[in-house]
Amino acid sequence: MTATKGKYGKYIISEPKVENVAYHPMNNVKGVTFPDEIYLDGTILEGSPVVVDIGWRFSVPDPDPVEWEHTHDFDEVLCFIGSDPENPHDLGAEIEFHIGGEAHTFSKNTTIFVPKGTPHCPFYHKRVDRPFLLVVFAMNPKYPSAEEDKKKNPEKYTN
Repeated sequence: MTATKGKYGKYIISEPKVENVAYHPMNNVKGVTFPDEIYLDGTILEGSPVVVDIGWRFSVPDPDPVEWEHTHDFDEVLCFIGSDPENPHDLGAEIEFHIGGEAHTFSKNTTIFVPKGTPHCPFYHKRVDRPFLLVVFAMNPKYPSAEEDKKKNPEKYTN
């Protein structure tokens, strides 16, 4: 998964680990990079204290929402990043994000810090005018897989 050789080549990751992560349907998701593409975690680079998940949202996903409400025992940061170089702060979409029982709507580039133990998601794609990136930083060496979570919450994984 590394891009180069040498003493520090292991720190340069250009090929993601493709994985069904927890809190998402197991298959048949359209309009997004799916399954998730993990560019860094403790299995890709031993000792990494963080997961970096980078994915595109091309259109309103089917199904929408893709993520259901959940909590983590670690902090998480979600970055919603637009793709218009002429208007770099415009997300090109409108998102309704749920956190701690509150709904927040935005259409600009946005970063959300989710403290550990805080219920978050779902988030709804009210519109997607052009592709945008969702970059997630989970402050943990590994993100739970869908297979692991399915054992705890089988009713959530219906497809």
